[in-house]
Amino acid sequence: MELSKIELFLSTNPEYAWLTILCFAFIESFILSGILIPLSSAILFSTCVYIYNVDLLPLYIIAPAALIGANIGDASGFIFGKRVGPKILETKFFKKRHRNIVRTKNFLARRGTYAVIIGRFIPAIRPITPFLLGISNIKPIRFYIADCVACLMWGSALAILVLFADYIID
Repeated sequence: MELSKIELFLSTNPEYAWLTILCFAFIESFILSGILIPLSSAILFSTCVYIYNVDLLPLYIIAPAALIGANIGDASGFIFGKRVGPKILETKFFKKRHRNIVRTKNFLARRGTYAVIIGRFIPAIRPITPFLLGISNIKPIRFYIADCVACLMWGSALAILVLFADYIID
């Protein structure tokens, strides 16, 4: 996906800036799209920086839009894992990614629900973590509380990175 196309879309449709952030946050968090779309985290970050730098939205709208999209993506991944996870892990697609799945499962076994918080900050396992927690025996309320905390921390970190992106890049 070319960032210039996203910029063109946003410059002609600024009213959809918040929805664009929410959708990209969902995409990079949900198990199916987060794995299939390479660099989805970079696309989300670049889009947030662009929206902030051209004054389409203030930071106090950007961060909550990303937080809500991420939370919906994580919750969807968790529910997806509960419903169809065991069957999906037996497919050829996931058998090819067996190394990442075993690594994530081991991480989850050691860290429990804290894995949600830590996993939110590691792009390679971000979409897989809620899915695998859905497969596990973790109660949905424990997952959701941990995910809300994780998304709040991640949304705050995203806001700081967006705010200081010019200084970081230069």
